[in-house]
Amino acid sequence: LNVDRSNAVLVAHALTGSADAEAWWSGIVGPDKLINPEQYFVICINTLGSCYGSTGPESINPETTAKYVATFPEITIRDIARTQLHLLQELGIFEIALAIGGSMGGMVILELGLLAKETRTVTIHKLVAIAAGSEHSAWRVAFSSTIRKTIQAFEPLGESGLREGLRIARQLATISYRSSSEFGRRFGRKIGEGEKFEVENYLEHQGQKIVDRFSVYSYLTLTRAMELYDLTRGKAVDAIHQLEGLDTDILLVGISSDILYLEEELRTFAKQLPNARYETLLAECGHDSFLIATDELAEIVRPFLEAECKGIITNDVHASRF
Repeated sequence: LNVDRSNAVLVAHALTGSADAEAWWSGIVGPDKLINPEQYFVICINTLGSCYGSTGPESINPETTAKYVATFPEITIRDIARTQLHLLQELGIFEIALAIGGSMGGMVILELGLLAKETRTVTIHKLVAIAAGSEHSAWRVAFSSTIRKTIQAFEPLGESGLREGLRIARQLATISYRSSSEFGRRFGRKIGEGEKFEVENYLEHQGQKIVDRFSVYSYLTLTRAMELYDLTRGKAVDAIHQLEGLDTDILLVGISSDILYLEEELRTFAKQLPNARYETLLAECGHDSFLIATDELAEIVRPFLEAECKGIITNDVHASRF
């Protein structure tokens, strides 16, 4: 952290990520990368409701001295952003050079932008939300709720049943995170181990990986929080008016092959925001491309990060940037 405490970067992780940003986003965070810890004071906070350190379903309920598990209360993305804002204040960080996140992390960053404006406690100079919009649309809720219900259908079988439900649910989720062209190129109709299609083996591997490392109750909690995400929720005016007073440069990044967040949706959202721009990451790996095509993503974000803050701009100038 520099002398005037102005070089802090906040990284928000996605659904099953952790506070170790350099581990899951090594192409973006690390020495000689876009977010270089030798240049920036990098903060990544484990999400409320997760299982990697912050309070979540696997934490002990002080009233019962047992784990919360299924009794953990429903939370929202705004709750998560509120805890992150509180921690920034506790750390004495009142200025953020860049707040950046993808997918659920992008939602947290956008909510944090609103909270920073409302509370006037932290100044965010630049905000990058990747593969995230103003709300969880009906299309995304359709995927997410089906995934959650798949897990819950195994609940009568106990803990082992829930883990089996998570294993299958993650396979469904993975399909929505990737693209048809990628699967076609990588797997085609090749037969692999066990006389299964290679794409089957890949999906089963992804399902087992999440069972081995993540809490099923955290998965249920956070997917539900994502479904409830809506920047206008509980507000008298819409999100656009809420964001109008932000003295923050905003970059929204869509992904060309993402079936969850279509380019046009994010482009339209960016046009409505003050001092915002939109860019497309051309990549084949669907929604997950922000974790995979990191060199290309860095080339999009770097000019935005290195440019001087422009402050609020007029609608005419704003519109001409699209």
